[in-house]
Amino acid sequence: MRASLFFVSFFLMFSWSSANAQDDIALEIKLNEDPTQLYEELISSITLPIDAANIEEFKRAAKAQGYEPQALKNKLQLLTRVYLDTSTKVQNKYLHSEKLIALLERVSENDFDKSYVNALKGRHIGRSKSDYTTAIKFYNKSIKLFNEENTTQSRILKIVIHKNLGTLHRLIRQDKPAQQHLNRYRESAYELKNNYLIAQAESALGHFYNRQGQLALALQHYSEALRLSNKENKPFLKANLKLKLARVYRDLKSWDEALIYADEASKDFKKLNKEGYQSSCMTVMAMVHANQGQWNQAIDYYLTAQQLDLESENLTSQALNYHNLGEAYFHNGNPQYALEFLFKSNALFLERKSKHYLVYNELLIAEVALAQKEFSLADKHSVLALSNAVALSLHDEQIKALQYRSQALRGLEDFSQAFEVLDKLILLNQNPPEKASTVEPFAASVLTEQKLKIQLTQLKGQQNELNTQVARSRILLITAFTLTFLLTLLGLNLWRRAKSLTSELTEARLQSVNEPITGLPGYRGFTNELNAKVKPSYIALLSLTDLLDDDLSQGVQNNTESIKLIFNQLSSSFNSGVYLIRPGLFLLNIHESTTPSALFERCKKITSSCDIKTTIHMGILPLPLLADLDIKISPKTHFGTAQFALTGALSLGKDKDYFVMLKSLNFAPPAIFSTPLFLHLEKGVKRGLLKIETNGDKTQLSWPKWKSHENIDI
Repeated sequence: MRASLFFVSFFLMFSWSSANAQDDIALEIKLNEDPTQLYEELISSITLPIDAANIEEFKRAAKAQGYEPQALKNKLQLLTRVYLDTSTKVQNKYLHSEKLIALLERVSENDFDKSYVNALKGRHIGRSKSDYTTAIKFYNKSIKLFNEENTTQSRILKIVIHKNLGTLHRLIRQDKPAQQHLNRYRESAYELKNNYLIAQAESALGHFYNRQGQLALALQHYSEALRLSNKENKPFLKANLKLKLARVYRDLKSWDEALIYADEASKDFKKLNKEGYQSSCMTVMAMVHANQGQWNQAIDYYLTAQQLDLESENLTSQALNYHNLGEAYFHNGNPQYALEFLFKSNALFLERKSKHYLVYNELLIAEVALAQKEFSLADKHSVLALSNAVALSLHDEQIKALQYRSQALRGLEDFSQAFEVLDKLILLNQNPPEKASTVEPFAASVLTEQKLKIQLTQLKGQQNELNTQVARSRILLITAFTLTFLLTLLGLNLWRRAKSLTSELTEARLQSVNEPITGLPGYRGFTNELNAKVKPSYIALLSLTDLLDDDLSQGVQNNTESIKLIFNQLSSSFNSGVYLIRPGLFLLNIHESTTPSALFERCKKITSSCDIKTTIHMGILPLPLLADLDIKISPKTHFGTAQFALTGALSLGKDKDYFVMLKSLNFAPPAIFSTPLFLHLEKGVKRGLLKIETNGDKTQLSWPKWKSHENIDI
């Protein structure tokens, strides 16, 4: 039992440790791929600023935010690195990073924390002030404090330190230590066994060898980086490799390939909103044109790069572009413009104390000034260039500065100083420094082989992407086909169901207008016809008075047969709407021109032909009820008025057949057809607003009495 528990505990600890390691690596990759998104995630997960003078106060602050102290510290370390990333666009980001570094320094508990703080200090001073020498000192201090712990975090920190030290030494032309740190960077990446980090390390070495002119070695490392990047779906890594390959092909004078890679990289960086890197692509394309003497095209690309650098607020890149524009305008025959840009570049380099860049800018100013025969200006800047070249131990640049100064002094006719400068120049040429060999160790055939390997790796990557797209397309096609098939089945089913429901609805509508017992058209059919556009000439409510209770005396079945016989005779005779209201009571919509008495006689003949013994009574309404057609009267009111007329006919007696017709006079108000209807109709008759026609004695007519049970105030 104990052994089982031990095994389970060990397994859980191992899984948790492995998951944490993967999280740390994933965060490192995210910092490289998408620092903006990482910034949003970090800034939303913690509350800043954090006021803590010591570790105890920091622990309380961490608890208040729901974090373990180390977890919060890790977030702050990562956030500081995000602030110091070139792609991060946050106002006062260097001030924010400085405050975070100060906080992390106050709460450092061990050598790892202190090492991390010194690495951040080096990154901060390198990015904010371009003081690369001081930055290197902080990184070296970080290495001395570094405790070789066997944790993912410590290995990642080691990668970061060696990567940045390699870059910094390369920038100040210290090639040997740069190469050493980049090799250690690569070794540390392989220790973590992550394709993305290894590809980045291989790419960094490729870039170094490219700057050294060892192009076959550069291509060898880029080839490996490309191979590994094909296994990762990381757009920034791939775009960055395209940019670096563009630089190699530029240096190989393979202009077409250089432009293709630079253009592809530029499009990729644009999608990723990486203006700084997009600017580098434009610079590569500008240099390709410049190397071919196409200075106008080069200037166009440099100006585009300059605009991108202004957007990304990258001062160092702006200064370098000013330098490049100065060179381009000089070679394009516009030295005045060239000097304007070179002075702008000088101001930025001086502000950022970038002596290693100042050397080349001062040399170019001196060269342009000599071409303009501005010897005093040439002398001044050649002296400045010489001073910086001596400070940085740049032998070739010292020689060039002395050459320019010698020409300037001769132009100023200061021959004594010119001879002194020539003596120094001779001395420098006689004592060249020992240099590490940068001769390409590979033959041309090996270089060609590496180029072919690059192309093959690129093609394999494209093939893998195409295979992935084909597989994805196949899955999408199968899914689409399946969905289409299912939707077709569903559509057919719904169509059949809709057709069935439509039939049922049509049947229900037909049934809804019928009287329920006999199945003949009833009151609802009458209202539908009356609402139609074509109005009848008359409405007649026909009562077969002796048959009104036949459904009770004969039974429903016999009564229904009799009713249907009469209904059919009425329908065929009038060829218009006939409706059964209840047994023995029919409603007729007459669409032909006739008179009330003729209509009455016709109905008598029809009932007689059916061999039915009954008296008939009719209430007849000529339409429209009101002369003003704009006044709408409902079918319900029409029916109620016909009932009122029929009641009058019934009041004359059942000994013989009677009809009563009601017609409103032209001056009759609409109110006579308002609620309560019978009351208003009775008053209308008494006031002479309604014309009455009957075959009986008008004086014997008796109208229905309206009775209210609801106390309605009329």
